[in-house]
Amino acid sequence: MIGSATKRDAISQNGCIGCDYRGDRMRLRRIRKRAAAMVVTMIAALALPLAAQAPAQAAPNSAAGTAAWTPEIYPLYSGERVWARNVSGANRNAALVACSAASGIACVSAGQGDGNHSVFHLFRCETRSLSNFIDALAVRNNQTGQAQVHFWGPRYSVKIPADGRITTVPDYATYDFTNVDIC
Repeated sequence: MIGSATKRDAISQNGCIGCDYRGDRMRLRRIRKRAAAMVVTMIAALALPLAAQAPAQAAPNSAAGTAAWTPEIYPLYSGERVWARNVSGANRNAALVACSAASGIACVSAGQGDGNHSVFHLFRCETRSLSNFIDALAVRNNQTGQAQVHFWGPRYSVKIPADGRITTVPDYATYDFTNVDIC
């Protein structure tokens, strides 16, 4: 026999026969909490690797002080290297000549923002990416034949011939450069 109290218990407040209204609400809360936790986890999983991926335009060089940055060329291929870091402005040209003393070598110097320079020893005919090339770019191209050192970016492009002379590049163009090709 189904009385009015039994019928009321059988039909819950949400109109579902045999459903427990309080249980549905609690289940829904758990699902919402889990969904919110998953959203936070997904955002963290995507945001943290993206923040760590891209180098800053002016990454600090802790050895040189807070006003400096560290120019980079990548990749550096086998036999190529950062020839010197923290070369003073007065010694930059001498470092470029010493770096490129051998025939077939191109040496690139970029300012670090504190009056010092990083010098790169390059020779392989490949395209590379530049990072933190802000100012004071100088090149000695001691390669053979018609090989050029070609810098380019969205707005500017410079080709430096293989003549063994030290060539400087204006800062506004240096800041624009994103690539270099030694060919």
